[in-house]
Amino acid sequence: MHTTLVLLLELCVRVLSVVFVPPLLRCLAVWERGAARAHDLLCRFFAMPPCQVYGPRESAVVIVGADDDVGRHLALDFSERGCTVFALCPDRPASGSSEAVRDASNVSSLIQEWHKRIKRSGRAPWGLVAPIVLDMTSGAQRTHAVETVDAYCGTHNLHLVAVIVLQTSGPAPPKPLAGGAADVAAWAAIVRQCLVDPISVVYGYADLLAAASGRVVLLLASGDQLGRPSAHLRAFESAAQYLRRDFDLLGIRVATVSAGPFAPASKPAAQMANAAR
Repeated sequence: MHTTLVLLLELCVRVLSVVFVPPLLRCLAVWERGAARAHDLLCRFFAMPPCQVYGPRESAVVIVGADDDVGRHLALDFSERGCTVFALCPDRPASGSSEAVRDASNVSSLIQEWHKRIKRSGRAPWGLVAPIVLDMTSGAQRTHAVETVDAYCGTHNLHLVAVIVLQTSGPAPPKPLAGGAADVAAWAAIVRQCLVDPISVVYGYADLLAAASGRVVLLLASGDQLGRPSAHLRAFESAAQYLRRDFDLLGIRVATVSAGPFAPASKPAAQMANAAR
């Protein structure tokens, strides 16, 4: 008699699990999607950032200037954590110059180092590192890069959580010409490289960043030069201020970070608190 009751109970549990559990799970999934959509709409209505949090396997990162040492290190570090990394590398003139050859070898070394570390690592699968070589000054190529990132993220259900922009090394500020006149062309090159190009590149990813409450980080790597000309730094900071003003309404946070042995020391927490007041 006892054995019969146990068998009947087991049969009832199995029937309930087969009949009721799948519809219940589907209802819960629909409820979660509806709640997430409602939360997103309310955040947009009240101009509040939705503040989603995604795991590394669901996250994508764009690194602008990933062909140099710092950018390569960041790309490999994010990939090791499982993030998909789109490494935007500036296209150099195909003139056969030593600089062009060096930049091409930097892109190749990024992929080679990525494969080597994957083979040496016994951890979970690394995230993809996808180099995209483009002319940063070309609107058509920037748009194509954005479309590539958007299509890949949509196909693989990824969210763009960050765009990291590294300041490329540029020419030193020009000296005054004869008679005290300024070299307008040289100054225009600095403004384009440190102000116009970063803003133009980042703006292309605004919709993807807003959808994921992403972040923009402008990184000044000071390890390669001692006393980098202040004109580059000021222009780069101006780009950050401009982006911060426009992106704040979209819930996208913009930050500047100084890294390297010659970076300015961080302020103590007490001084930062007093400055905030």
